[in-house]
Amino acid sequence: MLTIKSKSDIIIPFEKMGDETWIENTKLILLAFAGNWQNKLPEPIPAEAIRIVEKRLDTTLPVNLKLFYQHFGIANISEQLQELDDIGWIQDIWKDQPEYGPDFSVEDKKHLPFLISFSDYLGNGNMFCFHSKTKEIYYFDHDEQPYLTKLFDDVSDYIKGCLISCQEDLFDQEIGQKKAEEWCEEILKDLFSEAVIQKWKY
Repeated sequence: MLTIKSKSDIIIPFEKMGDETWIENTKLILLAFAGNWQNKLPEPIPAEAIRIVEKRLDTTLPVNLKLFYQHFGIANISEQLQELDDIGWIQDIWKDQPEYGPDFSVEDKKHLPFLISFSDYLGNGNMFCFHSKTKEIYYFDHDEQPYLTKLFDDVSDYIKGCLISCQEDLFDQEIGQKKAEEWCEEILKDLFSEAVIQKWKY
């Protein structure tokens, strides 16, 4: 069982998904995190199920998101990946009642028609989305403008960040969760910048 006793115990699972040890490292983290909550890993998602989603959306999912699904399904990565049926164009959320939608800025509206949600963050209304053309990852923050912010070039960076964050729950009792959280955040800031983590986590 993976237990965090020092900062060096925290696993950075991969540089990019597809690396030689990415499956082994990702599985180690996901199994430990699932076991911590007395859960099991979900079944992998077959390629045909993914093709059905892509046909419905009339675009392809990011390659590395498909790779994750095909190995680990809708696994708990400390944030709520959406079920395949719930993945959708975010502008459609308010199409029937636009008066209840956000007051998107001019800059937001440049990106909005291209964004497809795939993660509900923590179930608080914020979402992670991918761009249908570039496959870059945007964050929808319902609390403040700009509502849409590009955070990552590739979905593998988002998943990597989540897998690192997972490990703050795997703390050794003598260390305590607060220290594990500090270590994970330090690693995330080194990997992605303080500005990215501030927007994402706060």
